[in-house]
Amino acid sequence: MPEGRRPRHAGIVAGILSGVALGTVTPAPALAESDPFESLNRAVFEVNRELDRFVLRPTTVTYRFVVPDPVRQGIGQFLNNLLEPVYALNAALQGDAAGLEVAVSRFLLNTFVGLGGFIDVAAQAGVYRDPRGFGQTLDQWGSGPGPYLVLPVLGPSTARELAGLGMDALSTPHYYLVRRSGIDLTFQAAETGLRAVTFRDRHFEQVDAGLASSLDAYASTRSVYWQLLRGRDAPPDDLFDDTELDFDAFEE
Repeated sequence: MPEGRRPRHAGIVAGILSGVALGTVTPAPALAESDPFESLNRAVFEVNRELDRFVLRPTTVTYRFVVPDPVRQGIGQFLNNLLEPVYALNAALQGDAAGLEVAVSRFLLNTFVGLGGFIDVAAQAGVYRDPRGFGQTLDQWGSGPGPYLVLPVLGPSTARELAGLGMDALSTPHYYLVRRSGIDLTFQAAETGLRAVTFRDRHFEQVDAGLASSLDAYASTRSVYWQLLRGRDAPPDDLFDDTELDFDAFEE
């Protein structure tokens, strides 16, 4: 199964990048959209962009300078592997036996053979990631998307995707495992920050180009988000997922 489905789940760059990374493309004509909170959304969007400018980008520049590329790639793969149980759960909820098998197989193979996920052994064997979250599950169950939202730090969402994000967080097994150690908040903060930097690193040039050239990054971001969401080939629940974003698909 090709690695075609898109992200799910969230943390610090999603809004920072949501407003920026998705806004780096020239979208096709917008689909039907619901944005009743546009004024507020635009204000939050600009805050997220400033967070990228003054916090995330400088941190990522340092990260790229200090950490060699193969190590950064391994870290991204390790973070992806932590989400495979969530993919498995949502595949089961969607009644997709093949997707469930892929997620479980990838998690077991990469965890026990790929050094905890630092090496994507499963992909080398032809078993590719199939990311999916509860927002996508709700979509398949017939739930409408609701209004477009831009969340502080978390970025683009809809009412349905926000609910899905919460369920994904609650169904992430490793959070429960570290909770007993008493360092759960520290771990979650570290993981969130690392996911943010990893994503920003992977899409560094696209984000910078969007900041420099987009005439209306908010409108571009919103339009691309709706297209990804409605295509459902790629529910963008998780801009921290290290899946490659297909920016070229939206160029004129």
